[in-house]
Amino acid sequence: MGDLELQPLVLYVDDERANRIVFEQSLGSDFRIKSVSDGPAALAILDAEDVAALVTDMRMPGMSGEELLRIAKERKPATIRMVVTAYADVDPILRAINEGLVARYIIKPWIRAELVQVLRWAIEAWTFTRNSTALYARLMETERLATLGSIAGMLVHDLKQPLMSLLINVEHLRELAKAAPILQDSLSRTPLALEEKTRLSELVDDLDPVTTDLKASAMHLSSLIDGLRELSRPRDRSSKVEFADPLPIVRHAMAVCQEIALTAHASIDYQGPGVLPRVAISATELTQILINLVQNGAQAVAARGAPQGKVSIVARTESNMLELCVRDDGVGMPPDVLGRVGTPFFTTRAEGTGLGLAQCQRLIGSAGGRLRIESALGIGTTVTIVLPVAA
Repeated sequence: MGDLELQPLVLYVDDERANRIVFEQSLGSDFRIKSVSDGPAALAILDAEDVAALVTDMRMPGMSGEELLRIAKERKPATIRMVVTAYADVDPILRAINEGLVARYIIKPWIRAELVQVLRWAIEAWTFTRNSTALYARLMETERLATLGSIAGMLVHDLKQPLMSLLINVEHLRELAKAAPILQDSLSRTPLALEEKTRLSELVDDLDPVTTDLKASAMHLSSLIDGLRELSRPRDRSSKVEFADPLPIVRHAMAVCQEIALTAHASIDYQGPGVLPRVAISATELTQILINLVQNGAQAVAARGAPQGKVSIVARTESNMLELCVRDDGVGMPPDVLGRVGTPFFTTRAEGTGLGLAQCQRLIGSAGGRLRIESALGIGTTVTIVLPVAA
């Protein structure tokens, strides 16, 4: 018992007494534990003692777990912070991860063997990094990315079912689109007011392009969901290189981001050849990259608030590389912000995750390409990606 009293402290916070008793009795033989029922009591211990690991429930009366974590991060940044929560609480978990409030999360009901491993890791991490701010920050960034990968794996199963329903219904719509000529013929012989007939005719004409775009989006979503399991895994470099035709992907990205552009009273256009060489990256990854970049450009234009804003995708080829530039005349960025753009979890938008551009950089780099960002405050931003073309 004497050795246990010398161990680093684990602080557990839960408003339910039964949970605290179970936590102490299950883990008290391996760790030095103090448990309290609320946030203020936890903060008092944090102020009085060195706490290696803070483990808190999220849903508590008075001060919530999120509030406690936020204060603990400010007062005792070296303490390894974790939450015990139910799967239904995924939104606050993601918010806490994105803001750097937690390093790990533990799903109820927890398994003792797994929790013992997590707590041992937390104590070792605290001991190892407590005197190095840079080392601690690097560790937390790595843990956050791994945690996002874990959450992604849990979500895949739940997302697949509604996606399959979406794909089935898209195919039904495509069958309807094939009947557009018959519908137009029937409509021409139907006694309707001219205005109604014109409107219905326009809707019938839209069936084919709308369903084609809808299927492209659904297939892209399916590929992204399949790739969620790989979020925290290294890329298999022995796998076969995939190639993509960039022009249809450029047009799809423009269509997907059109609503944002319209809201911002802006336009999105393409400037470049009518035929582009295939590039050494998968269609799913290039779609993800371009949608991210065009969407960022449209949001920057919207943030500026000036009328007739513009986002342009400019393409050109040079030797064995394809260069795609996404230019906007939005708010732009000052040098200090530009220097941090692309760092995981850094974002200038309250609703952003700070992972979009970091993911783009990872995908482009893995394909053997390059990404460059140029920006001036009040003028706009240009993001240039360079990708190797198919031999």
